[in-house]
This record gives sequence, structure tokens and C-alpha cells, in this order.
Amino acid sequence: MAILIPALGSCVSRMTSGERRTAERLEEKLDADYLLWYDVPVGPRHQHPDFVVMHPRRGILILEVKDFRLTTIIGANKQTWDIHGDNGPKTIANPLEQARQYAHQVVNALERDPQLVHAEGRFKGKLAFPWSYGVVLPNITARSSTAPSWAPPSSRTA
Repeated sequence: MAILIPALGSCVSRMTSGERRTAERLEEKLDADYLLWYDVPVGPRHQHPDFVVMHPRRGILILEVKDFRLTTIIGANKQTWDIHGDNGPKTIANPLEQARQYAHQVVNALERDPQLVHAEGRFKGKLAFPWSYGVVLPNITARSSTAPSWAPPSSRTA
């Protein structure tokens, strides 16, 4: 069982239902050598990714969780998503782009530590372990749709 920092009991009141379910699944399904941070400030701008997942050999994964349903999403492109908000339609940053920005904040901060980077060679100054980022959409299942209605027609199945 992975270790969540802070403990689930101390942060569940400020989590969305999707963040809570994601935290529970990560904690339950990952091995004990995984560390998970929820809503931790990263980088000089103190941005708060939903989850930072770290494994000593597998690296770091930044996850952004969005509690959207298929009906929430009006349209999407590489930079922005149009969604149905509480007060009508609104445009937000693409969650994957948001996670990417958070990941770069984490990577830039970690690359300042000489023990965490390659000392020489082609990757000199770059992290000596893998890192990535992603988005979790806990309210959208594969069964609900193979491609959302806002996706380009070529990606929808008949």
C-alpha cells in the first residue's frame, strides 16, 4: 500500500469526490515503495498539482484530476477546454497542459539538485530518472463512450 502525504483522513474534507477516489485507488493499488503527495506546492510559483506520485526506480508522475462527466465537456483543443460551468459555459486550460506545466515546475526544481541529474554526457544536467504527467477523469468510463461527442468524427466509432 502506497503512502499518501498528507494522510487521507487529514485532507479528505478538501478533496473533490474524484480526487478522493483517485487517492484511495492509488494508495490501495500501488506498492509500499510509492510515495504520493496530494495538493503539494511545487516550483517558484507554488502551483498545486492534484497528485505527485514518486517511485525510487520508476520516477515521478504528476496527475491532475478533473471530475467532469461527458456532458460537462462542450469542446476541447490542445490549449483549452470549453465546459459547462456552474454559471454557464466557460473556457479552462486543457487539463493535460495544466499537468504538463506542473510537471515542468517539479522537474525544474529537482534539476537544481546535482545528486538527481546526470553529471556528464548527452543528458548532463537532466534528471537521472523518468518523469511524466497525465489527467485522471474518474467520471468518464470506457463504457460510457469510446469517443466523446465533441471528438472529431474520425475518432468516433459507429
